[in-house]
Amino acid sequence: MMIKRLLDRLRGARRIELFAALALAALLALMMLDIGRSGDSEPRTELESRVERILGRVEGAGRVSVMISQEGDGDVTGVVIVAEGLSDVQAYLRLQRAVSALLNVDVGKIEIIGGSFGGKYE
Repeated sequence: MMIKRLLDRLRGARRIELFAALALAALLALMMLDIGRSGDSEPRTELESRVERILGRVEGAGRVSVMISQEGDGDVTGVVIVAEGLSDVQAYLRLQRAVSALLNVDVGKIEIIGGSFGGKYE
């Protein structure tokens, strides 16, 4: 009888340990996913955030994400825009002209791509 109770308690303890180990593994997995996402790209600069807000208002653009490459002295060397709602050539040209005017950059340094924010592009 006493051995049976002892075995029952040990089984219960194993369940708790297993549950705790699974909970810890799940927590670590979530932390790794979050680190992986934030580690894929650099934090947004204030300039990128401001340009995104403006471009997000452009007709036909939809939600946008902007990356601006700059040299040490602040000169823009390139701009990449991912536009979720890129609907047509006119929207593409509106985005291109807006970025060129905002950043005083040649259109040849601007790359605009249609994309999705629900999956791998985000």
